[in-house]
Amino acid sequence: MDKLQSAQLQVVLPGTRASFRRRVIDAMLALVGAPAAGAFCFFGKDDARAYQDATRLVDGLARALTGDGRGAPDARGLPLSTAFGFDPKSVAASPRRAYASSELWPDCDRPALPYFRDESIAHGFTHAVILFLHEGGTLFGLAGLERRQGEPAFDEHDRARLEQLAPFAIAGARRQLQCDELSREASALRSLGKVAGALYVIDRDQRRVIWAADRDNGIDWEDDVEPIEGLLVDAAEQLLGAREQGDALPTPLRLPSGGAIAAVSSLEGDPVFRGARCAVVRVATQKAAAFEGLSKREREIARLLVSGYSGVNVAALSGLSENTVRTYVRRLYGKLGVNNRADLVRKLVSPESASSRAPSSPVDPAPDSSLVAGDDTLD
Repeated sequence: MDKLQSAQLQVVLPGTRASFRRRVIDAMLALVGAPAAGAFCFFGKDDARAYQDATRLVDGLARALTGDGRGAPDARGLPLSTAFGFDPKSVAASPRRAYASSELWPDCDRPALPYFRDESIAHGFTHAVILFLHEGGTLFGLAGLERRQGEPAFDEHDRARLEQLAPFAIAGARRQLQCDELSREASALRSLGKVAGALYVIDRDQRRVIWAADRDNGIDWEDDVEPIEGLLVDAAEQLLGAREQGDALPTPLRLPSGGAIAAVSSLEGDPVFRGARCAVVRVATQKAAAFEGLSKREREIARLLVSGYSGVNVAALSGLSENTVRTYVRRLYGKLGVNNRADLVRKLVSPESASSRAPSSPVDPAPDSSLVAGDDTLD
């Protein structure tokens, strides 16, 4: 078996996330034509978590990152594309994966990029070769080797050998991410016991979301996590604190998206989450199917009602009169087969099927009093 085949097989072996990063580095070191004093591997998609999920070697010794990509220690990192200064769409659209640093950045620009500024220059590294792990428009991470001034720059032969390694490293990354996601989801579900809805794991000490998943709709970190991260952290602490004190639990928080926090549980000491003091939050999301057949205006009003706005506020936010809102609400209730706001919330938000529940009110009553009589009270 030649050196390339050995390296390719090395990166598809099963193991932990840390061992995968180290195997990618070792395989790259085995393939280049001369030793490289620096090496790194960042594993994960292009978000603020990936920059901290790294293995880095300097002169053969493991080194922790000194900063977060912003020049500050012990804080959340930047997305990989910002830390290394590349356009993720352009990189993911290219069939190439391996580049010499001189192909990506002029020598005068590289010192201003967060990774090179905070980590590379201090150790005298001036040459680098970068391997982007991407496939199907998704970036799974990146790895690289570095050399100091006076050492040979990485050449086309080095780049070509790493290009041959890339498909195997990507296959290993895919498998590793799948295993990691299954392990994390299993830990979260053991704590909550429910599958439906979106799951968020919060590090209570760092006050941030460290993992999220939604089987039905998927999770986009920038759109689905960052805007509500503070709300989730605060709500989890409030609910867990009330439970520990034996107090009455506060009304579940409704989120700007229309979803609602359905359950919270503590999760501590789990090795999947590195033993951190965590909480798991389950958010019941709006059911897309229930919105079918509604007009754009009816959907807008439904989301406002589910979010807890009163009739007067719905009118103000939608730019309609209160009488017009009441007309829309009657149509909305009729189309969805509900009788009041509580039934509407269950229909659109609750993960359980509304048809499996007994109706919460007599058949065919008038819609909510706040929307009929204008008294602006909530159900």
